[in-house]
Amino acid sequence: MKITKLRLVTGLLIVIASLFMVGVLFDVETLSDFSRALILPFLVYLYFTVSEVKSKFFALFLIFCAFAECVKVIMYLDAYALSKVSNIAYILGYISLLLYISKSINFQRLFSKFKVPIIVLTVFNGYLIFVLNQMILADSTIAIYTFEFLIECSYNICILLVLSFSLINYLYHDTKKGLILFLASACIVFSEMVQVAYIFVSSEYILRVAYSVLLIVGFYLLYVYIVSKINTFYKVLF
Repeated sequence: MKITKLRLVTGLLIVIASLFMVGVLFDVETLSDFSRALILPFLVYLYFTVSEVKSKFFALFLIFCAFAECVKVIMYLDAYALSKVSNIAYILGYISLLLYISKSINFQRLFSKFKVPIIVLTVFNGYLIFVLNQMILADSTIAIYTFEFLIECSYNICILLVLSFSLINYLYHDTKKGLILFLASACIVFSEMVQVAYIFVSSEYILRVAYSVLLIVGFYLLYVYIVSKINTFYKVLF
């Protein structure tokens, strides 16, 4: 059987994801960090080589997030600056994803059709932002109205907007493609929320595992979203 480019990269992604989970389960931080950093660059490669329809905003989302992941493992840089650069790259990536989703939505029609869900989502997001910020402020090293707090707060707002916009995008278009993007966003966003609890509230092993599982499922759904246009197995979904 001929090994295609997609099969080869898919196999490598399975190996890397497995190494990441092994590192998490057995608390081998170096293994989990380095293997995780390789996942998104491979997804970027897949997007540019096998995806039939390309968007500059979705490409920027993948590139910024891949850069943020790679920055985390450059150990010779100052740790404080490192985390800020990574978070800013993630924020830019999530903004790019929001622009990608927004391009396909007629907002005038959206507000007339989904007024109540939008109000509910706005209130829900406001509450979650408050809760996440309280978790962050539980860390005595972070003070309100500082640059570090601003970055963390902006990051939280972006991930919640991504979740809300992906849900609205699915309701608006009602397609399997929109559902996959929403589920991918939901897994990644909830993994980030669990990570906030793990970092700032409690370093429980189960939180680290839950965060990692959600992240891997989110990455897998991104993979499905990227390859679905050229993989005959997924064409039946659309």
